[in-house]
Amino acid sequence: MSDFLLDFRPALVRKLGKSGDLLRFSEHCRGSTIERPEFGLVLTLTGNEGLWEPYTSSEGVVIAIAGRLGLDEAQWRMGETISGPGGLAAKALYALYRRDGLSALENLGGNCVILVFDPGTSNFHILTDITGAFPAYELTFAPGGVYCSHPDVLAAITDQESALDDVSMAEFLMTSTVTPPYTYYRNIRCMETGTMTTVPLPMEPGAKISRRQFFAMSFQPDHGASEAELAEELAQAFRNSVRRRTLSRLGRTAVALSGGLDSRAILACIENKDQTFAFTCYNEANRELKIAEAIAGSIGVAFHPWQRDFEYYGRTAELGVKISAGMGTFANNHFLGIIPNLRAEGVDNLLTGCYCDYLFKGLPLNRRSAPLTGREQLAPFRHEFYFSHHSRQSPLAAQMRERWQGRVPVEFQAQDSPSAVFQVEARRTFPLCYEGDNQQRLVPQRMTGWNLPVADRDIMTVYRRIPWHYKLNRSVFLKAIAQICQGPVARIPDANTGAPIGASSLVEFISSNWLRLERRMSRAKKSIATEGSWPNWHYYVSHSTVLRDLWRRPNAQAEDSFRSLLSPSDIRRETTDYQGEDTFLLVSLLTLKLWFDQWHQ
Repeated sequence: MSDFLLDFRPALVRKLGKSGDLLRFSEHCRGSTIERPEFGLVLTLTGNEGLWEPYTSSEGVVIAIAGRLGLDEAQWRMGETISGPGGLAAKALYALYRRDGLSALENLGGNCVILVFDPGTSNFHILTDITGAFPAYELTFAPGGVYCSHPDVLAAITDQESALDDVSMAEFLMTSTVTPPYTYYRNIRCMETGTMTTVPLPMEPGAKISRRQFFAMSFQPDHGASEAELAEELAQAFRNSVRRRTLSRLGRTAVALSGGLDSRAILACIENKDQTFAFTCYNEANRELKIAEAIAGSIGVAFHPWQRDFEYYGRTAELGVKISAGMGTFANNHFLGIIPNLRAEGVDNLLTGCYCDYLFKGLPLNRRSAPLTGREQLAPFRHEFYFSHHSRQSPLAAQMRERWQGRVPVEFQAQDSPSAVFQVEARRTFPLCYEGDNQQRLVPQRMTGWNLPVADRDIMTVYRRIPWHYKLNRSVFLKAIAQICQGPVARIPDANTGAPIGASSLVEFISSNWLRLERRMSRAKKSIATEGSWPNWHYYVSHSTVLRDLWRRPNAQAEDSFRSLLSPSDIRRETTDYQGEDTFLLVSLLTLKLWFDQWHQ
């Protein structure tokens, strides 16, 4: 899709050519450079140039988009009124900016960063994604500022490669994630979501960069709205979002389809089905694959089953780590291996149902289930959620605890009000690019046209209004899905519960427990295949010759780092020495080792 680097340093210091080379992760990636005395801008692009290239107006206003933007058809048509070379999306933004100013751009949604230079005001504006799905980083001390969508590239062109943050690396090994805004570099931070940064140009001594948040992640309850009304609003927001992301002008759309509800809802919202197909990746044919095929058939969309070879994850691990900056494990690098399939199908647009669990099903909360009914309840706060933490006494354990404390401050941990619970959710969820499964998101975002529905402004506006108790047991989400998915598609069981849409709580509880038992039995089988979407990682790690060879490959810097971060017993010679709960410790270790291989050779 795209990346960017924006450099306000003196022209002789900028390394725009090197930046462009480092930001190209595929031979299909094209680059463009805009260099002015005041700034240098590098953009890379894998999508349709006629839609996504930057635009420069006759009076010198520069508009650029890194990522994918959600525009209505009427907004696209505004772009058609602007003449001259440049991408239609940037022209549409220029038309909006010329008519309504910066506020018009602040009211848009999408997994993207918007860049605006206006010589009339001598200001450069950087508007970050309201969800943080599209990453943006800054060097914290550079005069004038340097900004980039990839932290390793930013480090490479600002000579920060040796200024490593041991706490971030230790945290990744213990939790498979890094606390935002930190990176693996002490002086590089992620920019805040939904914020406009304004850089006055030229940067004179004493000039100040200003910041203003235009979309805050705060609970905004509507005490007069019932759960049913919020569900109806959520369903309509999904329809609007998918419509914006599947307009005919955007090209052919692929939907990553599982047997669950999230991607099913996305597919059910699509109107131009002839321009759409669904696909499912699998190791061996299983229940999930059959359900996904049935969903596509019931909606009337073509379906492609794409089988993964045994070493699918191992052979894509190195490039996946390089693309994603290594702050999420290669166990979630689900899409890189099928990028050639998507290109062969002429796909311009990729839609997924990602993040519904975080936003609408209470995944970021600590929950417990009643033993007899299985009904979820809010549990006392603890730092561990979703991803398991490895309970090691790391030399940096105290500093890691301080990081976690900063992410969810003590005043919210009591969870004594809806606003406090919302803050626990939001601070664990955003920016989305830090989420533990981020290779599943960042890789397609940089390699193809990943166009994220939940990054839409309408959806996020509804999200801020839903209290936490409507999210437990998927309550409000199921009500929204029942409005979106009607007819034959509603009768197809949810692969996660075994129950159709609209089933009673009792039926869902019984079928879910039966499925849980079946999955436990399938995990005992000596095979890479599971009944779900992803492979049996315990089996794969212990049998993969590719992972074994990658682990054996020497890297003195990585080994020295591991010895300083972990105890000697955690650093073992062979992949087969990591079993049980330590399987994913190895996955984190190997991910970080590959990061050293890729960026610190």
